[in-house]
Amino acid sequence: MAGNNRLFVLIALFLVGLLVLGLLAIGGVVIMGSINRTQQAARPTFTPTLPPIAQVTPTFPPIATQVPTNTPLATVTPTKVVQDTPTPTGDETPTPTWTPIATGTPVSGATPVGEGTTPDTGIGGLGAALAAVGLAGALFFARRLRTAS
Repeated sequence: MAGNNRLFVLIALFLVGLLVLGLLAIGGVVIMGSINRTQQAARPTFTPTLPPIAQVTPTFPPIATQVPTNTPLATVTPTKVVQDTPTPTGDETPTPTWTPIATGTPVSGATPVGEGTTPDTGIGGLGAALAAVGLAGALFFARRLRTAS
């Protein structure tokens, strides 16, 4: 093998070894997690017993209650909220009326329209794995074409 080709193979083997080491570490975390869960499930739980405490019930002195009287309630007086509008005499110019236009500004407390789930926007696990294999294949193919010419 040529010097450049040997360096490429060594770097590729190092990266593959790093990938295998990472997969082994993930497997170890999963196995240790399941072992710890079974040990915690088998471990008895300790519930401390406290000595009983004497409960003190508060006593309140009796309060003198008011005797109800037959007092009439306050009467409600109607208040005019909207004033009468003056009739136009014809000399003044009419003021323009503004109509609100709906915009796309978000309103707090509004519920979104739709089925309430996030749309599927990714390529998924299988698609990502196929893309990785394709890119690695393209890398090796480009390297083979480079060394052949």
